[in-house]
Amino acid sequence: MVMRTHADEVNQLPIVPWIEFRDQSGWNDALHLGRKVTWNARFVVQRPEDAVASIFLLRSGTIKVAAASETGLQRTLWLSGPGSTLGEAAMFGHHPYMHHITVIEPCVAYEFSRRVVLEELLPRHPAVSVALISNLAAKCYVMSTQVEEITFLSVPQRLARFFYGLYLARGSERLPLSHADIGDLLGLHRVTVSRTISAMKRAGLLESDTHEIVVTDITALATFVTETTPQDMRP
Repeated sequence: MVMRTHADEVNQLPIVPWIEFRDQSGWNDALHLGRKVTWNARFVVQRPEDAVASIFLLRSGTIKVAAASETGLQRTLWLSGPGSTLGEAAMFGHHPYMHHITVIEPCVAYEFSRRVVLEELLPRHPAVSVALISNLAAKCYVMSTQVEEITFLSVPQRLARFFYGLYLARGSERLPLSHADIGDLLGLHRVTVSRTISAMKRAGLLESDTHEIVVTDITALATFVTETTPQDMRP
């Protein structure tokens, strides 16, 4: 039998709707080309149909990217943390912004104009080009994975994969999300999320309160991700 190591787990990290890159060193030589900005919580960075004049590198904090309907309804697509970028898809695709982008936690970011991106960053800073491609790839994988999981996985398995992937991606057992936040990210009703989390707590996988999830047994959670959902774990 082949024993799985922690490295194996990281290499098979589930894709979760939280985009964050711990290593931002590729940007260090290019920061002087940007303009440092700060955003407070609840600040609206962009709205659908806003024109695209620049991209942003998030150095710290968290933003929410949500799709918005004409009637004002919103569905969160993903959260973006340090090392993520904003606006590159719209700039390269020659489209206005399609999403509603709001600050969740206070942010420090760097803004790079279209001219700087096209004339300085891409031709002269290959590490930045790699970072931008990595960000685009992460967003594509998040969207395609959500479709696959809705189609093929049960609710408990979706939640387990989400908690497991987020634990590894952030390097912390404390996940600062409410049940409503999780439901919004995964397209699930809050009551369904709460019932499933209660079952996971009874199984010793998690602890939770109103605003936070704590992973208590990552090994058991990793095992659960790959197994068929037991009857007593169904919401």
